[in-house]
Amino acid sequence: MNFDFNEEQYMFRDTVRDSLKAEFPVDLFRDGGDPVAMEAALWGQLAELGLFGLMVPEEQGGLGLGMVDFALIAEEFGAALVPLSVTDTICASLVLAKFAASVQAENLAKLAAGELRVAFAVYEKNGGYDPADFAATIGGDGLLNGRKLLVAGADRADLLVIVARDAAGTLALYALEGARAGISASRETALDITGDYHSVSFDKVSVSDADRIGGAEAVDFTLDLLAAVAALGLAGIGSRMLDTAVAYVKERSQFGQPIGKFQAIKHRCADMAVDVNTARSGAYYAAWAIASAEEAERLWAVSMAKAKANRMAVHVVREAVQLHGGMGYTWEMALHFHYRRARHLEVLYGSTEYHNERVLQGTMAQLAAG
Repeated sequence: MNFDFNEEQYMFRDTVRDSLKAEFPVDLFRDGGDPVAMEAALWGQLAELGLFGLMVPEEQGGLGLGMVDFALIAEEFGAALVPLSVTDTICASLVLAKFAASVQAENLAKLAAGELRVAFAVYEKNGGYDPADFAATIGGDGLLNGRKLLVAGADRADLLVIVARDAAGTLALYALEGARAGISASRETALDITGDYHSVSFDKVSVSDADRIGGAEAVDFTLDLLAAVAALGLAGIGSRMLDTAVAYVKERSQFGQPIGKFQAIKHRCADMAVDVNTARSGAYYAAWAIASAEEAERLWAVSMAKAKANRMAVHVVREAVQLHGGMGYTWEMALHFHYRRARHLEVLYGSTEYHNERVLQGTMAQLAAG
């Protein structure tokens, strides 16, 4: 059995990589580029490549592909520091198609054309990403109250996909227009300065049954999807930092030879390579699990991938900075942009501790069952 990606998937990956290298170089951030303006310029390029319609059904004008096809692209997005507002929009197409295709047909068609921006509003101040602690609630009067944090591009999102409790206390997924009365967004200061993040407040926002995408199953799937994509992004960051460090140690000389010839440096680069490839394999498995696995296997695959990717990315970026010596800490080298994104993704959609605990609970439940 062949577990590798096929030729078409690799070709698509290479096309996206070349486009990002030409249109969205990291140097733009180093030179003081505004993330919002940079995202706006990138959006049209990605729409031309058909990326926003990648997981939109063909009947709505998309390519009708799946999560495995997106895996390599998500990794490239991480390496290039593509704004998370782009990733959210692409992920939203899979969620809407899976749970509300008939109701969301018009929005799916707009997504496929790159004409709709979507943001996921999940994280809460006291609840983090643990569904058990989410407090945003829709009361018996049909009004939503609550606050979500670190919502990428929320101030210009056409659609907000949120996790909230209904009047019975059951978690569900809802899609609300960003301009709906009672919704307000304010810019937050975040460690990751390659994107823009907002606090979104919901003050007596009217919500109807038509806004509901799905119940607990939809919530669980969405959170796993976003965690898997974060793991893929972290794999991309680790891979880019490994390549950057290896290229640098081949050029920098000490005692009349490149420092990459010293055994201690070789060992550090080898350890980085093992770490990156292990995390990448786990992230690919998580992508497959999103597409094909049962819920229990998906839970383990996603949580193991996210926990490993969290540790790997922070370790590899730190090593890359140190191997650059004093230059690694400067604005000119731009390594800190990847470090900032890695730290942001480390907690986004579940910290290492959260996902380790999730794997443990799942394993104990399986042992208790038999």
